[in-house]
Amino acid sequence: MSKRILITSDTLGSSDKELGAILMRSFLVSLAHEEQRPAAVMFVNDGVRLACEGSDALDELRMLAEAGVTLRACGTCLKHFGLTDALAVGEAGDMPSLVAAACGPDAIVTIG
Repeated sequence: MSKRILITSDTLGSSDKELGAILMRSFLVSLAHEEQRPAAVMFVNDGVRLACEGSDALDELRMLAEAGVTLRACGTCLKHFGLTDALAVGEAGDMPSLVAAACGPDAIVTIG
C-alpha cells in the first residue's frame, strides 16, 4: 500500500506563519530526499500556493515529480486564489479525483 499526502496549507501549523512556512519547507525538503516516496502529493486550499510560481518549495516538488510522484493541485482552489496560470509544477485536479484517491486503497496523510 502506498501513501498519498494531502497538504491543506502553505504552512505547517497555524500559530506562527513564519515558523509554519519554515517547517513546511523543511517537511518538503525531507520528503524529496526520502527513499520511500508517496504515490502522490495533493494540494488543497492554501496548500496550492506551494506548487505555484514564487514558492520556495518548487525545487523539492520538482524532485518529487521527476521521481514519479504525482503532484495535483486543486483546480477550484487555484481559481479561487487567482493562481490558475501560476501553477509551476504538477497538474490541476478536481474534487472527484481527490475523492477517488481518498476512497482508494492508499493511505492518506494530511499535513497542514
